[in-house]
Amino acid sequence: MRRLWWVGAPVLAGMLLVAAVRDVVPAYTAQFGSGVPGVFTATEHDCGGRSCAWIGSFSADDGSAPPRRVTLSTGGDLERVGDAIPAVDTGNPYFVYPATGSADWLLITVLGIASIITLGVWLRGVVRALRRAFGV
Repeated sequence: MRRLWWVGAPVLAGMLLVAAVRDVVPAYTAQFGSGVPGVFTATEHDCGGRSCAWIGSFSADDGSAPPRRVTLSTGGDLERVGDAIPAVDTGNPYFVYPATGSADWLLITVLGIASIITLGVWLRGVVRALRRAFGV
């Protein structure tokens, strides 16, 4: 069990932190900032594993970019393929966000903070172990 903590905790926390840092700007921009408004039209409903995702095309209202294939982030009220909802493109190459908002920013914040705390506790343990080993 101790090995799991010493090896697994920093690896898992580091991976979660990298994911959180990668997605924090688009998620916060969608929730609190701005982005390119447009329309997401669902073309498929992919239910693999434990969750489902709406995949479709996003078209910017201003026509600034051609329609592209993306996944709708959480929070969209879609019922079937062909439904369209207002969405916001924040620069994430894989996701657009519902114009009504998404809880992704909150999840990313919680995961990022938990990762930082875990890495801090792990680092504190490493420093203590080194001090004991070298009698400092």
